[in-house]
Amino acid sequence: MTHTARLGFALIIIIGACAAHGPIAAGQLKSPPAEEWAARLARHERVAGLKLDYIIEKLQLAPGQVVADIGAGPGVLSIPMAKAVAPGGKVYAVDIDKGFFDHVDSRAKEQHVTNVVNVLGEFTDPKLPASDVDVALFHDVLHHIKDRAGYLKSTAKYIKPAGRIAIVELPVDGSHKDEPELVVTKDQVKQRMADAGFKPVQELDGLTERKLFVVYARKH
Repeated sequence: MTHTARLGFALIIIIGACAAHGPIAAGQLKSPPAEEWAARLARHERVAGLKLDYIIEKLQLAPGQVVADIGAGPGVLSIPMAKAVAPGGKVYAVDIDKGFFDHVDSRAKEQHVTNVVNVLGEFTDPKLPASDVDVALFHDVLHHIKDRAGYLKSTAKYIKPAGRIAIVELPVDGSHKDEPELVVTKDQVKQRMADAGFKPVQELDGLTERKLFVVYARKH
């Protein structure tokens, strides 16, 4: 979920629709409703610039793994990641707005993907069905989460002992530079991940727009 970003995590405040989405407005920060957001997030030119192959390669996704796509929106990342972990693996497409689920299902059907599971999360917890996650990905999503520290701690309990959490975020001088509540710095992420019991193990610089791309593993 972002202006250049993401997978429309409905971890958001709905602007202009607060009456219809009161609980969302109370829980997270900024974005339009699911139908509008899905169209924006799935634009061909946007998807082409996400470098999905690079992300999948660097996350070392492999058949049999379980991935949590946090803030999956319409499934732009969920579907290619599901292909990468097939056969035997699956992707949890997590969002707090079930309005995205039909988009995920339609995209999966079009591409003959059967290993994506929609998960209705909450504002402070992804509510995953099992603690079996090899990789949890927050792709341009964390800045929309109001209680970032709490949400990361909640996510940690679903990660396998050797599992990882990957964070992709906009640079501090990116499209939200004049909206301080939507700016997330590398140091802030590092501290919140440390509080959740994780340390950085890989920092990557191959994404466009100078995005932060850091992979974290459990501290031992």
